[in-house]
Amino acid sequence: MPDLRGKVTTVFRRGPAPDADAPAGLEVPLTGFWKRYEVTREIGAGGMGVVYEAWDRQLERRVAVKRMRDEIKNDRRERERFLQEARMVARLRHPNLVEIYSIEEDGPDAYLVFEFVEGLNLHQLLGEKGRFSPAEAREVFRGLCAGVDYAHRQGVVHRDLKPANVIVQPDGTVKVMDFGVARQAQDALMRRQMTNTIIGTPQYMAPEQEEGVVCTQSDVYALGVCLYEMLTGTPPFSGSAGSVTLAKREARYEPLAVRVAGLPAALTQVVDRALDPKPETRIQTAAAFMSELDAAVSN
Repeated sequence: MPDLRGKVTTVFRRGPAPDADAPAGLEVPLTGFWKRYEVTREIGAGGMGVVYEAWDRQLERRVAVKRMRDEIKNDRRERERFLQEARMVARLRHPNLVEIYSIEEDGPDAYLVFEFVEGLNLHQLLGEKGRFSPAEAREVFRGLCAGVDYAHRQGVVHRDLKPANVIVQPDGTVKVMDFGVARQAQDALMRRQMTNTIIGTPQYMAPEQEEGVVCTQSDVYALGVCLYEMLTGTPPFSGSAGSVTLAKREARYEPLAVRVAGLPAALTQVVDRALDPKPETRIQTAAAFMSELDAAVSN
């Protein structure tokens, strides 16, 4: 995908857009855990906590460090639940997954040390490109589906697939990040707040996931939403959380062929099968999703 690689390289050299949510100062202790890591900059903050770019003095490599937020680390049960999920994800080794190097605890604090990945996420690329051609989308999905399928075969479901969690590197390599651990953090916060409010991005969640049922087909649904957005520039569902939930359950969205003229009918069928509200009649695996997408674009 030379055009896409060129776009990533151009925007990347221009430098990332400033993160409005990223605090200005770097407030990290220079003892314990941080003796090994030299902080370069604070990347931002999310459901898990604060994220830093750092230099590993011992192994001489760039890493991303996530410090667990107080609401999770101070609750013994939630802390252990989160770390258990992270340990399971840390066993995954695949070229299309962002690797967790280590899970470390230092007194009351807990940290995840990740592979540092340069590039742009799909959300940023959509902002630059507007939408992807079917051929470009297919090339991104080769790596995306390969990583997701591998994780599923290891018994790990992502639960929070969306464009912001998919990174395209300057050489075109696709990396999926935050497998399982981001949603685990969000679920922990929801339990701490004792609320049934959905935390996260409802547009990408499968109908059954909103009811507390998570399976590999839930990730396939999210892949379908991502593909629709890549081809049209916007997700298939929008509006309030309630209206989005109802629309997903009824598979009520503007057909792909209506949004973008000239797309192959088979491509519309792939999206429709991925967005089936019932997991048992949905495309069953990420590998099958990729196979159907490849055939639809090739034909």
